[in-house]
Amino acid sequence: MEITGIAQREAWLKKVIPPVECVAVGLWSVPVVFPRNPMRYTLAYVLVDGDDCLVIDPGFDSPQGRLDLQAGLGAAGVGVKNVTGILATHFHTDHLGMARWLRQMSGAEVILGRAEKRYISAFEDPADESAADRGRMRTWGVPEDRIHEAALDVAGLMHLKRLADADLRVGDGDLVPASANKLTVVETPGHTPGHICLRDESRGVFISGDHVLPRISPNVSLEMRGDTDPLRSCLESLERIEMDDDFEVLPAHEYRFNGLAQRARELKSLALGRSAEVLALIQAQQNPTVWSVAESLRWSRGFQSLGGLQLRLALSETAAHLQYLRTAGSKHDVEGLPQHQVVG
Repeated sequence: MEITGIAQREAWLKKVIPPVECVAVGLWSVPVVFPRNPMRYTLAYVLVDGDDCLVIDPGFDSPQGRLDLQAGLGAAGVGVKNVTGILATHFHTDHLGMARWLRQMSGAEVILGRAEKRYISAFEDPADESAADRGRMRTWGVPEDRIHEAALDVAGLMHLKRLADADLRVGDGDLVPASANKLTVVETPGHTPGHICLRDESRGVFISGDHVLPRISPNVSLEMRGDTDPLRSCLESLERIEMDDDFEVLPAHEYRFNGLAQRARELKSLALGRSAEVLALIQAQQNPTVWSVAESLRWSRGFQSLGGLQLRLALSETAAHLQYLRTAGSKHDVEGLPQHQVVG
């Protein structure tokens, strides 16, 4: 893998915000701060072609984030009022968060993948939803004094509920409006059920969202009403993009790079290795639960240091591996783990 975003990588290593960069003709990389999160920022992309101005993954909505995005638009020679399209690769707050404000300011349509539905915030009563999520954490074996950290509370659920809805949905092979017909949609479910990437053959770039990152393995979580086997979907999506190896990869975090096929194979290998690790723990434990397996796995920051959202992601990712092993059939029989402890 060849790192092409040299300044971005240096900023990542120094834990500072990278500069706005023109990464191809009419295409700018714009870092937008992601407050109180280890990822620190999202790399939004501003694409300007004639009268078209598309903002891809506008980022988390915060006062500083709005300033960051406006600075990036200014570097591209446009302003908020010039935005003609807003596209989010998936339904997460650090990607879709600022779409509602940007739509209000510009009048542009919000575009999402056709399968990216409100699976997390598809509830009627947030209190009932929070209670159901706490119940799920209990079936996963989460200690009672840690459930409040891992489960979604009412405030968090309402934050998700306020995220922008799609005005327009696009599917595999579609051309994205407001991109001068230069961006082709590539459906890549896994990180979320309707995650999409974007291929720009004219510029030789592949905008990967969170599906492929150069250093981090993107989280794949089992969520209520989401994909019933998200890790399997992710692995299939990684196989589908290996043919796009000639493109420079523009991810939503970290830094740009070449070598998409190699990185996709690495991510598949890492995921399958993790599943093998999970299987060994299930076979070794007398009464395995999602919690007991997760706390025995190797995590970059150590399981004991995880709290809040990071703890939830670790548990949901572990559950995704358990579900993948279960659906793999007799070859990977998950003995001793009740079905209700896995299904989202």
